[in-house]
Amino acid sequence: MASSDDKSAAREDSCLEEYLPLFSAVLKWKTQPTGDAPSGASVWGDARLARIQTGSFKVISLPTDKIKLSINPGQTIPAEEPKMLTPAELHRLYAGTSVPRHRFLAPSLSAAASSPEIAPHPARWLAGISEIDLSEVVDAWLNTNCSTEYEQLSCIGLDPNTGQLTGVLTIKQGAGYSGGPSTAGSREFVAFWVDWGSGFQYQGTASVAVYDFGCLPSASLEYSVSLSADLLSHIRRCGGGARTVKVRAVLSWNTPPSTTDPKAPVVWGNILETRIPISTGHLAGTGNQVPGLAASGRAIDTAIKTLLRLAFGSHAARRTAASDSAIAGPGVSDQSFTTNIAVRRTAAIRSTFISGTAPT
Repeated sequence: MASSDDKSAAREDSCLEEYLPLFSAVLKWKTQPTGDAPSGASVWGDARLARIQTGSFKVISLPTDKIKLSINPGQTIPAEEPKMLTPAELHRLYAGTSVPRHRFLAPSLSAAASSPEIAPHPARWLAGISEIDLSEVVDAWLNTNCSTEYEQLSCIGLDPNTGQLTGVLTIKQGAGYSGGPSTAGSREFVAFWVDWGSGFQYQGTASVAVYDFGCLPSASLEYSVSLSADLLSHIRRCGGGARTVKVRAVLSWNTPPSTTDPKAPVVWGNILETRIPISTGHLAGTGNQVPGLAASGRAIDTAIKTLLRLAFGSHAARRTAASDSAIAGPGVSDQSFTTNIAVRRTAAIRSTFISGTAPT
């Protein structure tokens, strides 16, 4: 159950406005939460509050003299795409704030580190910024590993109703995300890996756009990211028993995580690991499953059971546990990953800025 502190929480606001409604979610075991109890006091369950970012629309401003002109009412006027701020613009934006240079310049540093042709020539990618000690910024960036000062992946799991791997991340600061909602902002990337039994395999990367919000409350902002996973190819027959597999998720701000190494380092972000259940079923071949009723609404549940029992017997009327929650968290932050990969990353990338040799 979710509720808001504003009855207009479903509205979309202009990208020039900041609107961050407060929502509550109530978890109860075996009992459906009621709409009149957002605090969610219960014996078995939990309740959480979270601020979320609603959608926005673009405003097209026309000068008065143009409005007076005779125009076609059916004419399509394209809105200007949100602008991605340059390093120089970000430098001016965050001047005098607590946002460090190795934060807002991190995407440029990452791009330069992977390109030995431009790394030794910072004037090419730091145009317009003169009063800066590059070596100091690079050192601060290299010494930042899996920092959760600005964002953090708080939990990961499986949504069995959609077959999607899901993560929830928290935005902790009001600035440091490359601009407000009228700009392109930045993106939080989450790469998902699953160990089906022979080591972690890359499943894909999901992302969400984030922005600076000057009115960010103390409750922070919560976002979710989801990625569809191929579960049908890994289910077991009903008699094979339950199965769980390991899932790892890697959060990285404004730079996509590695797609080849589940232990690859990140500068801004963190790593979580947990286990998810894989439901059982009747196989019809590789990657296929015999269709069946996995879950139904409470209102018609009894009627469906009765019809199934009359048609096929009591065994067919049994409901599966596929709709049980599989979200797990906070999982494992895995400091051992951070320690090992930080040394490897620092040595490799430092050589790029010094000699122009790409890290291996």
